[in-house]
Amino acid sequence: MIRPSRTTRFASNVGTGYTAGVDLLLAKRLVGKWYGQVTYSLQRSRRDDNLGEGSYDSDFNRLHILNTLFAYEFNDRWSLAGKWRFATGRPTDAFTVHEDVFNDPSSRRFSKEIIATNVDRLPTFHTLNLRLDYRRRLGRLSLITFVDVINVYGHTNVDAVQFQERTGESIREGLEGFPQFGVKLEFQMEHRNSRAPPIHTDRGGRGKSTGAFST
Repeated sequence: MIRPSRTTRFASNVGTGYTAGVDLLLAKRLVGKWYGQVTYSLQRSRRDDNLGEGSYDSDFNRLHILNTLFAYEFNDRWSLAGKWRFATGRPTDAFTVHEDVFNDPSSRRFSKEIIATNVDRLPTFHTLNLRLDYRRRLGRLSLITFVDVINVYGHTNVDAVQFQERTGESIREGLEGFPQFGVKLEFQMEHRNSRAPPIHTDRGGRGKSTGAFST
């Protein structure tokens, strides 16, 4: 795919790149009432448009990503899950701002000139999400209602920067905390093969699970 350079606007199909990384996982399986998991990713993704400007980080490259997850079942109906995520900010361009580009006091405008591709980064991303589930079993059908609180402590995770031509300012945009609610239906199929091993259930007769966590 041919993509123009953001600095020169010259389009070519001679670019190269590479991606490398490693993932680590530490998990405590569901035994009793709780479950836990920690994952860490180290990754590097670089591109080189071969236009004499050298290589740069790919747009969505995050060098470090850390996820921690826990889930706890209070009883047959109530469960709580939480997830904390940390990630290096995404790459962003370096630029310089030019004032009064129209040379007209009645129509003052600013322009942004990109001088280097993805040499800076957006602020670090981190968030804590919590989810509470209530499960009611009706035969083979399970009705699950849940409430999620996304980004509990309200940290603004910047995912974009908008340049304002009228003021010359760069406005950082990102999500803060918000709740969400939902309802799910789960249906357990009957095992017709009598030789199949039985499903291990808890006191309520439902299969053990770690608790769905949608975020």
